[in-house]
Amino acid sequence: MATIILAGGLSLRMGRDKARLLIDETSLIQLLASRFAGAFGDVLVAAHYDQDVQVENAQIARDIYHGVGPLGGMHAGLSASPDDANFVLACDMPFADVQLAQYLMSLTGDYDAVVPSLNEGLEPLFAVYRKSCLPAIETVLLAGRFRFKDLLDRVSVNYVTQDDIRLHDPDLRGFINVNSPEDYEKALKLNEGKE
Repeated sequence: MATIILAGGLSLRMGRDKARLLIDETSLIQLLASRFAGAFGDVLVAAHYDQDVQVENAQIARDIYHGVGPLGGMHAGLSASPDDANFVLACDMPFADVQLAQYLMSLTGDYDAVVPSLNEGLEPLFAVYRKSCLPAIETVLLAGRFRFKDLLDRVSVNYVTQDDIRLHDPDLRGFINVNSPEDYEKALKLNEGKE
């Protein structure tokens, strides 16, 4: 089972490439690649066609569909992956938890996807997807529909409740993402144990 890290976002709210933000002097993208390589083997980083991304021990998967958001990155990653089941996460989740990812992987069964369903909403960028999702992704992208809900409505999904997630991640820390400079400052403090 491979890990696909989505790194091709525009980072508009952050104002700079989120994948290059540093935590403990390591870029977020390298931190996640190193963390998940030990758990699932192959790591693929989905990046847009002209993005300068360098990650040790990871394969770069370039977008086939340009300018269509995370679904385009997931399409590139799934297309390049050597494995059927893949763990997909965003590059801006500094505390993404491998054990929680392994738990989600264990729930795949015959489903096309396993997606956390938290009280605040779905977390489709910390989820499991099979290659069987590729035709549905292509269908929604070609129809000009770029929301994950458009994909999830077309595949079989095992939605995992917040109560079940909390058994593995009591504080939901793994779902913290860094979208703005303020988020980044909070993540740095949390990483240092100051928050």
